[in-house]
Amino acid sequence: MGTSLARCVGDVERFLDEHWARSPRHLTATLGGGFTDLLSLDDVDRLISTFPRRPALRMVRDGKPLDPAAYTRTASLGGQTVSDVGDTPRIYDEFHAGATLVLQGLHRYWPAVMRFCRDLELELTHPAQANAYVTPPTSRGLAVHHDTHDVFVLQLAGRKQWAVHEPVVELPLPGQRWSSDLGDPEPPILTAELRPGDCLYIPRGFPHAAESRQEISAHLTVGVLTTTWKDVMSDAVAEVVDDLEFRRSLPVGFAHDEDALAADIADHVERLRASLDKVDPSEVARRTARRFWSRRWPVLTGQLGQLMALSEMDDSSQVQRREGSICVVRSDPDGLSCLLGDRELTMPSALEPVMRWIAETGGFTVGDLDELLDEGSRLTLVRRLVREGLLEIVDVGGTHG
Repeated sequence: MGTSLARCVGDVERFLDEHWARSPRHLTATLGGGFTDLLSLDDVDRLISTFPRRPALRMVRDGKPLDPAAYTRTASLGGQTVSDVGDTPRIYDEFHAGATLVLQGLHRYWPAVMRFCRDLELELTHPAQANAYVTPPTSRGLAVHHDTHDVFVLQLAGRKQWAVHEPVVELPLPGQRWSSDLGDPEPPILTAELRPGDCLYIPRGFPHAAESRQEISAHLTVGVLTTTWKDVMSDAVAEVVDDLEFRRSLPVGFAHDEDALAADIADHVERLRASLDKVDPSEVARRTARRFWSRRWPVLTGQLGQLMALSEMDDSSQVQRREGSICVVRSDPDGLSCLLGDRELTMPSALEPVMRWIAETGGFTVGDLDELLDEGSRLTLVRRLVREGLLEIVDVGGTHG
């Protein structure tokens, strides 16, 4: 099927050159394929029947959120009373009355969506998240608005009519959310009826709205939370303003004399400029990249079975890199570090060759490491990497009865 990005946009190179962060794009199912492997209406029914809690579940109608009391209740769980539990019959009552059902954070707990988003964010190196919207016939969930992140709309079922407008605020930051005070957007620059398997890309800042046709519509919204140059520059400035001179308080009575304050500010701007000249771009780049890698949770689907098989491993055991796993190997005078997403392993420098080999190799047997490690050491290392979620056992081996 290709990468997640290719499934969304078709020709990736053309998309990045012509549309990414610039203009919306509608890709039809005849080119992009379908998305029912990620989530189906049957899956939605299954999720609703498990009594999800807010905020994983919410409902909206005509652009306004419903009062949670209309579709949730309290329940007993493990002898404790919990609130905001989805009330399945009332959820469907509200849906029948025209409310859109929103399943939030699917990238955290729905395996197919989790894998799709991880693949997308590893290719883009920007975090991805996913919500599902299920809308009754001829209904509208959200009013015209812009998002402060890029969006891929993946149509799962039914049809939905979309309109996308020119930005009112160009490239809005998270604090620049849509407000009615911004006024009405200009006439649409793109209108499209999304059918199952279609994808609509909307860069951040482009106002949009949608309405379902004469049938239930379901789509998955994949949001890409891009890192901006403002984020990077803020990180660089934060490093230098921690200097003692910038930590000093403003003089007493500063607000009484703005001319004196302006002169002091000019002096400190010059000091800041001189300090920024000493910033090491390589170190800022290292921190920026590390921030992305370290916030990727491990994907541990099937981990209980992996742990049960650890004791049976030997040199004939076949392992492979887990899909979506992170492995960034770095060496410095203090030793070797292996960043595995939200966890970091510190190792002796002598393990650098074997860790770089593992990081670049798709699959192998434990015995393939014989030129780099003795039998006991290679088994210990591979078992540890299985426990940490970097590797998974494909075949435990044939020497055990």
